[in-house]
Amino acid sequence: MKKSTDEHEGTRLLTRMQIAVLAGVTRAAVTTWERRAADFPAPRRTSGQDYFLEFEVLSWLDGRRVPSHRRAQGEDDFITYGVRARRRRASGSVAAQPQPTSLLPPGPGTREDLCTRDAEIIGNLMGLLAERVGGPDREVAYLNLLAALHFLHVTQPSSWQAVKDYATSSGDRRSSSDLLRLVGSQTDKALHAMGSLPETRDALVRLEPRRFEDIVEAVRLVGLLSPRAFQLIVEGYEETARLGSREFFTPLPVAQLMAGLGLAARSSSATSVYDPYLRGGELLGAAVDMSVRAVSGDVLDGVPLPRLLGQTPRRATLPLASMNLALRGVRFALQLRAGGRPWERAWPPEPVDLVLTNPPFNMKDSLQETTRTGTWRYGAPPVGNDNFAYPQYALSVLAEGGRAAVVMPNKAGNSGNAAEAAIRGAMVEQGVVECVVALPDKLFSGTSVPVCVWLLRHPADAGDDVLFLDARDLGAVQRGGRRVLADNDVRSVLDAYGGHWGRGAVDLRDSPATAVPGTRVDREALRDAGYSLNPIDHMGGPVQRAIGQTSRAAATTWAEVASLTARCRQMDEHTGQLQARLNTDRVRRATWRSVTLAELCDIQLGSSHALLAPKDRIPDGTVPVVSPKHLRDGRLSDTIDERVSPERAARLDPYRLEAGDIVCVRAGAMGPPAMVTEAQTGWLMSSNVIRLRCREGAGGLPDYLHAALGLPEAVGWVRDRAAATAAPFITKAALGRQEVLLPPLDVQAEFAALLALLHERSAVHRELSRALTHAKGLVLRQLSDVSNSSPFTV
Repeated sequence: MKKSTDEHEGTRLLTRMQIAVLAGVTRAAVTTWERRAADFPAPRRTSGQDYFLEFEVLSWLDGRRVPSHRRAQGEDDFITYGVRARRRRASGSVAAQPQPTSLLPPGPGTREDLCTRDAEIIGNLMGLLAERVGGPDREVAYLNLLAALHFLHVTQPSSWQAVKDYATSSGDRRSSSDLLRLVGSQTDKALHAMGSLPETRDALVRLEPRRFEDIVEAVRLVGLLSPRAFQLIVEGYEETARLGSREFFTPLPVAQLMAGLGLAARSSSATSVYDPYLRGGELLGAAVDMSVRAVSGDVLDGVPLPRLLGQTPRRATLPLASMNLALRGVRFALQLRAGGRPWERAWPPEPVDLVLTNPPFNMKDSLQETTRTGTWRYGAPPVGNDNFAYPQYALSVLAEGGRAAVVMPNKAGNSGNAAEAAIRGAMVEQGVVECVVALPDKLFSGTSVPVCVWLLRHPADAGDDVLFLDARDLGAVQRGGRRVLADNDVRSVLDAYGGHWGRGAVDLRDSPATAVPGTRVDREALRDAGYSLNPIDHMGGPVQRAIGQTSRAAATTWAEVASLTARCRQMDEHTGQLQARLNTDRVRRATWRSVTLAELCDIQLGSSHALLAPKDRIPDGTVPVVSPKHLRDGRLSDTIDERVSPERAARLDPYRLEAGDIVCVRAGAMGPPAMVTEAQTGWLMSSNVIRLRCREGAGGLPDYLHAALGLPEAVGWVRDRAAATAAPFITKAALGRQEVLLPPLDVQAEFAALLALLHERSAVHRELSRALTHAKGLVLRQLSDVSNSSPFTV
């Protein structure tokens, strides 16, 4: 049974003066309490100001009785400061926190709902303008700038006008830093009033725009966007920044699917929704959108919207999540978790109706622990990763009747790890697993790993069966190889879930949906299968699709083949044009010169073990550390599991990477060097790599140099000199003596463009090969279908 609380309690952030006003004491008394009481709530500090969570303060004040000489008229002998604070709040003697008001129509707001003009504007914002406005932390900070401008434009007319007035004012005293501070402070002011930590200004000051006019252009373009363009801003960011599993956002269709499952599984609407690994707020936002759809079919008036709660270890994306939710006009309480895991701290303050979370896969609990600490109802997760910690934690915070939808890697469903198998067994035996949905691969920007959604139920609602749904064939592959689910795909999964359990699903569209295969497996069969929760193990091998479904999949695949074939043809023609430009007298007569790397580049060794020790790599670190194993096919891998805190990284600035840097192996197996992308700016070098940074005015382009150093003879040159040591090792001096042939800069640029095109062309041809292989499999599957039905023509 939930305890009763003030509906706004916990969503507010208080300063020490505000605590004093609530409790009816002096400001000095609050300082005394904080200094003398070891259990006084800890503040959250940002922008030079400390903030305290209201529910923590009120809970602490509940334990302190007001002395007789401090009591006001009408207060009895048992009055506590907590009771007094609530009375003062309710009486209006303390200003109540204003609640956000949405100016947006309800609903998901997917890319399908947005106009072409918005997409074009986002393309301009994410193009060269992003590079001109950017800095060391360009991706996250620039995303927060666009989100803040959009937030002010849609919800804060007076603040937006102030920003526009400064941007269009005349005079020599205007500056980019002042304009950024204005945007950040106006956004923080609005978000703080809604209960969010004011983090935007600190995020925006990390930007380093080249010109004031670039910021003005960003303001102008954002002002042209429609009110529903926030999702496009996030998607545009993801397309330009390759994110690791800790950072990437949950695609909106997946978030809708998870929220829809959780809502459809409950016997009543959800009054509270919680995400213990908040990213950009997309899961909580989807819960609001789907709640509206479930109740009213797009009519917001009178719909009881759920209260939203979330935790995040990432300070940089907290403002983004706050703005995402504030745009929907719903109450929220978001926490910045400075360290540890969510299960290490008692929060939220009461059980919740729905948990939605997409935690990072395979995150280590600690680099130091050898045994897992904590209380685990279904078994202690292995120290190696937290995959089975998050679903157990989600179950632990559910109210009776509650549901939790958790993104899980496929391998978690049938992992051979003894501890994980035991946890799966306990969860099945206690009946808390309700449904597992297998999703297509390549849905997420940060990983191609296929995943499942586990729908879990409160132990009081335990069941004997688990429903398995196979949605792996849904979605369409878009340019770049990423798969995207459409509204119909989401509806298909929800309809399949509702059909098997006899429950109504959340309706998204009136258009017909495709059937999703599924089967219910009882506890005894799950025991026989080793408690596997991987849908593929229970669908009878390759699922026999209906002919209509197979035909639809075949049509989609053949359309993809045609699109990729056309792209290949275009790129083939473009390649021929570039080759012709290089096969001219101008290029053949160009003067080539031999230059050493020492003359061409600044060469920097990676940080020493003393500066960056193994103990500095922490589970909650956000700055990746690059080692030789991360250099793959001329690129840096985005799946880096060793990270350090921003504070540690700030002390190692000489070892930071920038876009255009070339990273070489210093010790270990020598291979081609890797080029650093914009998304990898700010990463750190380990001691076993070397950084090459083209010196301005030396006459070399990074793209050309990277290609030249990747030639087999260049790699062989390094291997020969590294092999002269006891273990493969190249010194700075030896690498500096390596020579490269340089043509003029314009020729370098043309060579680099051709090489980049050939790389992209190769990738498209691989996509075409994959699509043709898939088409071949569909033809064989159609033949298999027909063998049990009627003749057809391929």
